[in-house]
Amino acid sequence: MTDSGPNPDEDDVVNLPETSSHDLIASLESTSQATPLDPGPEGAPAVESPQRPERRNAERRGPHEFKVELRLGVAGFPMRLVNLSSTGLLAETSQRLCPGRTVDVFLRYGGVRKVLRATVIRSSMHAVAPNPVFRAALQFEDTLVLQDEDL
Repeated sequence: MTDSGPNPDEDDVVNLPETSSHDLIASLESTSQATPLDPGPEGAPAVESPQRPERRNAERRGPHEFKVELRLGVAGFPMRLVNLSSTGLLAETSQRLCPGRTVDVFLRYGGVRKVLRATVIRSSMHAVAPNPVFRAALQFEDTLVLQDEDL
């Protein structure tokens, strides 16, 4: 008995327009670059690219915005602060942290030492040479309140 239905392999066939791979790559590169203003063709008015809405509710502060040095550590490994807010932090470390894992963050500034429970939201390799550097985003379980007015 023969099957008179459509050939299932034909449904998986995708027809691409006739173009060179160079043109295809150039097209992909031009659409993937995020620019605040897209000048368009020569002589055309500049068009603003769509911006993602800001989802953060807490203000981020970089390490240079504090009057005292902040020191961070997780699992005995030091971390370099990228930014800090009342809800979490972004830091660099030599160790990869597993997303979804709960960790204790040790924060020291001046004579104050705080231990904060946090969940690793993401962790990715930020640099390779001379040593690997991972950048990790952590979300605090409780809101961080820095009581020292000198910060």
